Amino acid sequence: MRIDSVTFFTANLSGIRDGQSAIARLNEQIATGQNFLAPKDDPIATQKILDLGNRIASRSQYATNQTKAEITLKYESTVLTEVESALKQARALIAGTSPSFDSLSRSIQAQQLRGVFNHLLGLANSQDPSGSYIFAGDMTTTRPFANAGGGVPPAGAATAYAGSAVTRDVEVDVGRRIQVSDNLNTVYQAGGGAGVDLLQTLDEAIVRLPVNNPPGAIGNQSTLDGYIQTIDNALNALAGIQYRIAGAQTELADLKATTTSLLTVEKNSLSDLQLLDQASAIVQLKTRQTTLEAAERAYAMTSSLSLFSFLG
Repeated sequence: MRIDSVTFFTANLSGIRDGQSAIARLNEQIATGQNFLAPKDDPIATQKILDLGNRIASRSQYATNQTKAEITLKYESTVLTEVESALKQARALIAGTSPSFDSLSRSIQAQQLRGVFNHLLGLANSQDPSGSYIFAGDMTTTRPFANAGGGVPPAGAATAYAGSAVTRDVEVDVGRRIQVSDNLNTVYQAGGGAGVDLLQTLDEAIVRLPVNNPPGAIGNQSTLDGYIQTIDNALNALAGIQYRIAGAQTELADLKATTTSLLTVEKNSLSDLQLLDQASAIVQLKTRQTTLEAAERAYAMTSSLSLFSFLG
């Protein structure tokens, strides 16, 4: 079959140009480290990359929320451990008091109990590192508990609550939320599970302890036992909250492990799609360069033959 010179030159030049384009693309891939330089390179793979990217972004946000929830719960748990310790200290002080104590001994017990009272009030108004009140419900900028103390015997000062009954939660996965705050009314204030005003009860004990004579004096053991029972009720209510937090922390730890594992798989899959196999690309580049150089030499040699001047 007779081949004219125009067809021959066109075919060879087209092959050389294709080789140069392929080499240029390989060079760009190697320079960027990317497998695909434009969506048109592989529309199906591009869609997979977009889907994976969106999934990773969403899961990463959940991972961030999980970390925040973990920190919030740990902070609250630490504060509640201090509340528990203070309540036990108050219980020990009252249990260690006897109606037969003299005025000085009673005054010393009352002073120590006042310190515990102030500590408990401060803990109830704890703020997280960002300045939010952790026991104020969703009213995090409002100081929740107020009790001036120093009531007139035989009564203590009542506790006022200015926070909200609404607890806060965080979305930690698709359709999954974890409660990250608690209301301490069941521990501190009447109307909750304890059924008493804890701070008012402690304040009453404080103002009555130093008094030797009725009507404000603590004249019998049953009165002291009543105060102890109030503290025990508060400790029981507190234990319920601590149990809830422990369960939430366990749930969160399991969820974080799953999220981390899935993120690793998804990021590896995305990397496999996006990132270029550098070693393979370099080998391919050298092969194409060798092929192109051979084609260019052949073309140069063939085009110089005088025979082509007579073909066509």
